[in-house]
Amino acid sequence: MRAIALAALVLAAACASPKAVAPLASARMVSDFGSYELRRIGLMPPVGTRLTEQQQDDIQAACLAEFSAGSAIEIVRLTALDLEAIPSLEPHRKGTYSGRTVLAVASRYRLDGLLIPTVTDLQVHPPQRLGLSMDLVSAETGQALWTSSVQLDAAQERTRDSIEDWATTHQGDVSDHTREVTLLSPKR
Repeated sequence: MRAIALAALVLAAACASPKAVAPLASARMVSDFGSYELRRIGLMPPVGTRLTEQQQDDIQAACLAEFSAGSAIEIVRLTALDLEAIPSLEPHRKGTYSGRTVLAVASRYRLDGLLIPTVTDLQVHPPQRLGLSMDLVSAETGQALWTSSVQLDAAQERTRDSIEDWATTHQGDVSDHTREVTLLSPKR
C-alpha cells in the first residue's frame, strides 16, 4: 500500500515544484484548465494490467486519500457496482473516452469530471514495479484536462532514493530495514 500510496502521491503532486530528488512523475494540463469549474470529481476504479479486486481497491483507496488531502475538490469514490449499468469507457480500445459514458456517470452522480487511474505496469515480486497514469476528464467536454504518469521500479536507484526521501518526509527517520521492507512488500 505504501508503494501505491507513493505512486498516488507522486501523481497528485506532479505539478508541484521539484524537490531535492528528481521527480518520478510527469503531468500536463490543458491551457484553459482554469476556466473549468471543478467542485465534485468522480474517482473511477483503476483499469489496466491484470489487477485483482484487492489491488484495484488498494490503488483506488490510495488515490482517494492523496487527491482528497491535496485538494478542496470533493472526490467521490465510484465502485464497479456504481457503474454496473453504464457502458465501459474503454479508452485503450477506442483511443478516447466515450463522451456518452462520461456524461452518463457525471449526470448520475452530479460530477464535474472523472479521475481515471490506469495501471500500466505491475510486478508484485522483487524487484517491484508499478506504472500508473491518471487522467482528469471533463464532464462538460469529455476531454482530458489533466494527465499524469509515474513509473516506479524498485530496481532503479532513482526510485529507491525517492522512496527513501518520501518515507523520511512522511515517517521520520527511516532505517535500511524500513526501506527494504517498503521495496519488498506489495502492500507497502
